[in-house]
Amino acid sequence: MTLSKKVTISITAAILTLAFALLLVTENVYGQQPTQTVVSTLQNVRAYTAAVTPGGASFAVDQGLLYTGEPGNWQLVETPDSLIVNAVAVDSQRPQTVVIGAGDRSVLYISRDGGASWQKVALESEIPSGITSLTIDSANRLIYAGTFTNGVYRLRDVGSSVIAAGHLLLDEPVQQVVADSTGTGMAFVRTEWNLYRAEELGLRWQLIDNLPSPATAIVIAGTPSTAYVGTASSGVVKSSDGITWQSANQGLGYTPGSQLYISALANDPLQPNVIYAATNLIFGSANAHITPVALAMSYDAGGNWQSTDGTLDAVLTDLMPVAGMTGAVYGLSERSRTPLALGETTRPVVAQPVMEPVTAAPMEALELWRVIAWVVAGLSTTALTLLVAYDVWQDVRRRKEEEARLAARFPHARRLRQSGPYGV
Repeated sequence: MTLSKKVTISITAAILTLAFALLLVTENVYGQQPTQTVVSTLQNVRAYTAAVTPGGASFAVDQGLLYTGEPGNWQLVETPDSLIVNAVAVDSQRPQTVVIGAGDRSVLYISRDGGASWQKVALESEIPSGITSLTIDSANRLIYAGTFTNGVYRLRDVGSSVIAAGHLLLDEPVQQVVADSTGTGMAFVRTEWNLYRAEELGLRWQLIDNLPSPATAIVIAGTPSTAYVGTASSGVVKSSDGITWQSANQGLGYTPGSQLYISALANDPLQPNVIYAATNLIFGSANAHITPVALAMSYDAGGNWQSTDGTLDAVLTDLMPVAGMTGAVYGLSERSRTPLALGETTRPVVAQPVMEPVTAAPMEALELWRVIAWVVAGLSTTALTLLVAYDVWQDVRRRKEEEARLAARFPHARRLRQSGPYGV
């Protein structure tokens, strides 16, 4: 092959490579669809934690994805690949520290930069179990993780890593775990039928058996820190130590003999004395019927309650207060996990998602470049194929001419090659 042909083939191959590279880039960009990274409303919320600092962002888990922001403006947070997020908690004293739990395995992830990067924390477990609830005792740097089948894990955040520091094994799923962050060490674990109190900063747990009826919800709020427990039929009770409990039903319409069911409780992290309660009445015994009543709010840490405007048409299972906005709260119900505006909330909750397309050239230009890339790739392939075929044909032709020339000069040598080395 002559030098000029080698150069020609090399240039053609380079053009072909460039064409396919251009095609790959355009296909990659053109094929990307707009990603729903910003939404105005959530659709299927499984966990929520309100902002812990003024002007800060709340976090919510929606359909296995993590979002941060506020009602009307939720930004998708990137999490490790294939992770189904099911729980989230934020450190109130270090708000850049966020902990999330997987819904299908015993794994936590912790971020110290608001969700920009994540560190994996695997929990020791013979049977994989998803995370149901998370809470952080900021003052004592403790993390509590409730699970479906493995009880509650106690972990200590030492700054550079998270280490296992205790485990409460339970025979029923953990529905809720809460902890105080002011230094009291108060923490509680709630299952469907039982409530447990932490002792010695969660190294031991004590079953609480002196409630008037089973616990249905719990928050720690107020100054000083107080535990508020919603019950299945006795309204709200409160305690400053988790040992002795007293009624906190002033204004809720509870009277002895009635059955006041509290299906959800929540507090405003920025206003410790603001608490919300979803109230319901139970009628009957054998075939009990639950009637939603109202969303109640207390401005004075459960001293007095007042109902917000509006009626409820479904039992609320979770409340999502907007931090710092007194009376602004959203609710999740048995019928729908889409947030419903309650109280004095005026922000829209039903709106079309805001689509954030991939930054790229206009689609018409991308389509033109795709056509050009395909044409160049086709022409380059054809040219390279013809050059190679021509070069092979030239080699065959030169070989035949050389053989003919040698045969003409040495006819006896040709006969010897045909008859073998011994001439037979």
